[in-house]
Amino acid sequence: MKLSHLDLEDKGKNEILQELIEHVTKSDEEMEDKKSRSGGQTDLNIYVCDNKEYEIGDLNKWIAHIHDSNQITGHAKNYARSHTFGEKVCDEDGKISLVTIKTPEKSREDEFIFVDNDGYLWVLTTIHHDWRQKTIEKLLDYLPCVERLYLSADNLEDLTRNIRDSRISGFIAKYHAPNREREATLEFHGAEPKDLEKVEDTFDAKPTRIEFDQKNSPDTAIQGATTNKARLTMSSVRDGSQNKAIETLLGLTQEYQELDRQSFFVEYPPIREKLEEGNGFAVDGFTAVELTNPDRDDAETLREELEEQVLNKNKYRYGVRDGGTKVRVFDTEYDETFDIALEEPDIILYARESTTALSLRDFVRKVYDELDSTYSLSKSENPVAITT
Repeated sequence: MKLSHLDLEDKGKNEILQELIEHVTKSDEEMEDKKSRSGGQTDLNIYVCDNKEYEIGDLNKWIAHIHDSNQITGHAKNYARSHTFGEKVCDEDGKISLVTIKTPEKSREDEFIFVDNDGYLWVLTTIHHDWRQKTIEKLLDYLPCVERLYLSADNLEDLTRNIRDSRISGFIAKYHAPNREREATLEFHGAEPKDLEKVEDTFDAKPTRIEFDQKNSPDTAIQGATTNKARLTMSSVRDGSQNKAIETLLGLTQEYQELDRQSFFVEYPPIREKLEEGNGFAVDGFTAVELTNPDRDDAETLREELEEQVLNKNKYRYGVRDGGTKVRVFDTEYDETFDIALEEPDIILYARESTTALSLRDFVRKVYDELDSTYSLSKSENPVAITT
């Protein structure tokens, strides 16, 4: 699909979704003949990202930051050097833009649509997955002002099961824990009812991608997928069901945002204030992200594993205290500090005054990806007042 900014000029997000959905719309015969869920280059994908400072139209400024900053990794700088970028604002409100990423070595140019949505950034595209991974996914990884949302396995499953008139038709589930010999990735297409529960119960594997079929009375009208890294895919929409597809996409993006807020948003940061009388102080606010109940028998090596698998990243500076049970972490990418308490085998993240969802979310994602995928996730918070 080739786009120009004129195709998007003064259109709202619903109108843009309508246009993109037309590229995955199929006739009754095409739906029946479709052998694979993947539509190749015609799949519609939406990435939902937390947005700290990105403003529509500012891409060149952030690319210059990647080139110039000493805190940016060599991988990011190499990526920026090997591509060229463009962004054209498409509406008067400055909420929508067309972004192009050129790969000169391959004589290729790919288009993406950026949408500013209430403090979140949506990225829409229909290009092939191989090029999504090489272009836009790397850009989102390297931009320090945005970050893809992240859902726990439980939240991903709840989000997908709550899609109206739908059923789970396939999934990818993963199991990874350093103290077990078993490590597995299980992929099911054409899944039957209860298949996901069986995989979870038998292997303790957690879903990272869930495919769904949605009906529009009486037949399957929409084929799509959700992922724990906030990518929504719509591969097929039966002609006549376009409006329902838009409704589904808008509902899922809003639900991604709400579940992410519930998991990582720091509503009550700990703010320390000196008392007017005496030498005491008060701390208002408490937020903790809790990783609990992993598939572990031996918790003695938890701190060593955390240091080797997660904290060894260049983006972290950290110090260990209290006999190895407390870790203070500075995230150099987001310029934020948070504390970790090791209540073996659980890992508890405590927000400090500078902490936002960006650093907490990214750390949790690395724990799941690099250390142990079997943790459960929850958040505790309170506008507490502690006086000492």
